Amino acid sequence: MGIRSLPSLVLLGMGLSLLGPTAAEAGLEDLFRKGTGTDKTKTTDGDAEMDLPEYHGIKHAVGVVDFNNDSGWRGEASLGQNLSIMLESGLMDTGRFVLVERDKLGYVLDEQDLAASGRAAKAKDVAQTGKLRPAKYIATGTVVEVDNNESGLDTGVRIKGFKIGGGKTDAKLTIIAKIIETSTGEIVAKKRIEGEAGRAKVRVGYYEGGIGGDIGAFAKTPLGEAAQDCINQAAEYFGTQFEEIPADGSVVLVKDGRVIINRGAQYNFREGTILELREEGEDLIDPDTGEVLEKAEGKTIGKIRITKVSDKVSYCEVLEGETNPKRGTDVLVLSYP
Repeated sequence: MGIRSLPSLVLLGMGLSLLGPTAAEAGLEDLFRKGTGTDKTKTTDGDAEMDLPEYHGIKHAVGVVDFNNDSGWRGEASLGQNLSIMLESGLMDTGRFVLVERDKLGYVLDEQDLAASGRAAKAKDVAQTGKLRPAKYIATGTVVEVDNNESGLDTGVRIKGFKIGGGKTDAKLTIIAKIIETSTGEIVAKKRIEGEAGRAKVRVGYYEGGIGGDIGAFAKTPLGEAAQDCINQAAEYFGTQFEEIPADGSVVLVKDGRVIINRGAQYNFREGTILELREEGEDLIDPDTGEVLEKAEGKTIGKIRITKVSDKVSYCEVLEGETNPKRGTDVLVLSYP
């Protein structure tokens, strides 16, 4: 094959290699960042591409854990971890969630034998009354199919584990994304999603929730583009679904006649918000399997109103009913100013 038939990108790489490995790597990475004129997506910062209206309502606390990979596909990238990092960023972009870092999920993952693990949640594993959960919901999912077919002559240049130029790659990814209620293992939102390379722009920055991972390199591959397309759809779906779920929290402390709850400005709680006090409902346990089917609605014991808001907590006056609710008593938003 004549040298004229080689792709221009490979010739550029050959030329740069004469200058030494550092210059070659830097030059090609700079070219990748700027684009070759044929990119399907732009490598620029920005929110995930979602068709969601601007949101000013109350946010929900959610933690994200790695996806299971049941597709049979194995590669250099940790697909389950990378998808979870992308989902954390996608959920933040919706403006409807507060992300709980993984190292704070602790006992939620240990004591809640979640449905996501494929095992029934036993009554003895449910969180103890009065113990505040860092996140009521866990977002995760399963990779069910990976189509990462490459065609054409493999003349691309590989830098730091990902390839630039060369043969064509048509990547598709199918996932099942879901959000689980941590106290019962109940799935409150679930959707099968298909993603394709080229349909979503590539992000530069990702929220990594206190964990490491070479997400940047993966995100720039065709499979990473397909993953981002899946995650954009999942985040938009979850954001829409959670607009219909009542916002809640828990009592932290009662001091000087004021009820302090574990929701503040971080969650968009405001002065004047009225909340209902509820005793923790009883777990409805399947007598055959020991699985927690759901939690019965607790008894309403009072009503409170927010009078002062800080970043992480709110101070409330009692409007009616119980004046000294126990730590861990549920609070449910009734009206929002």
